[in-house]
Amino acid sequence: MVSRKKLLLAAILVLAASAPAANGLAGSSQHTEPAPHEQQPATPAAQAESHEAPAGEAVAAHDEARGEVHGEAHGAGHGEESGVAHLANLVGIAAGFFHDAQGQPTAVARFLLRFLDPIFSGVTAILLLIFFARVYVRRSLYPGRWQMLAELLVGGLFRLFEIILGPEARRFAPYLGTLFLFILVNNLLGLIPLLHSSTSGINTTAALAICTFFYVQGIGIKENGLLGYLHHMAGSPRNPLEWGFSLLLFPLHVLGEFIKPLSLSLRLFGNIFGEDALVATMVVLGAGLFAGAHIPFGLPLQFPFVFLAMLTSTIQALVFALLSTVYIALMLPHEDHEEAHGH
Repeated sequence: MVSRKKLLLAAILVLAASAPAANGLAGSSQHTEPAPHEQQPATPAAQAESHEAPAGEAVAAHDEARGEVHGEAHGAGHGEESGVAHLANLVGIAAGFFHDAQGQPTAVARFLLRFLDPIFSGVTAILLLIFFARVYVRRSLYPGRWQMLAELLVGGLFRLFEIILGPEARRFAPYLGTLFLFILVNNLLGLIPLLHSSTSGINTTAALAICTFFYVQGIGIKENGLLGYLHHMAGSPRNPLEWGFSLLLFPLHVLGEFIKPLSLSLRLFGNIFGEDALVATMVVLGAGLFAGAHIPFGLPLQFPFVFLAMLTSTIQALVFALLSTVYIALMLPHEDHEEAHGH
């Protein structure tokens, strides 16, 4: 049976997910304040006064600063898009408390907003570290729930990588498994009230793709040697005709290696960014239904989309890890790759 504590926790999460006060949306910079010319009266007398010019400049500077901060809060991890709803998070809310006497953001607020995605990426890394450290310290021949979950994750991922890489999977499973878990937890964090998915920002997904790019290229050079790596990039020619075509294939293969991390980063970014925007939009619609009744929470219209986002978040993490596995397999020597398939 479900305990009362679990029911209470579920009810709190439902209210928190549907409360616009707690889950306030990160506003776009285009909806912050009126333009300076709208704040200043456009009368001839006001225009003639010379002391109004410094005031207008101060208002313009204040508006520009607020726009910059809101742009960082809303677009630092989202490709600088404007007008797209996103749920607020603890870091963004905390940054709102740091402002000077003129209402402008302090250096602390700018730091928090600028490093929003790295902060939540660090939170994800800490959560994974605590989980596996706890499992390792309390490991037993009679595993509990957490140890069974860890063994299920590690064993399932290893068997999946082994299908593609064969016996070589043992060497690359630590990186690929870490990549999958890091992306998965990051994707799911954005579905929890007041948290944020750092993978909804292009900077995080690009960093993951760049790490995979250098990891794969390093494997190619290590396994094939520098000359073997260049021979592989040329299409592995064996006769004069193939060597002639290698002049065309080499630049295409090099271009393809740079396109792979680009496609990885854009695919993950686009899907997670869209999920977050969709859930936030449903929260706005649910809150709007009770706007006139002064109820502090709205109708949880986002719940069906949250479950859908959980599925797609898992799929996107799996796609990123599997494509990285395929890229590694393509870099391995052909003889080892054929032996792996034979096994």
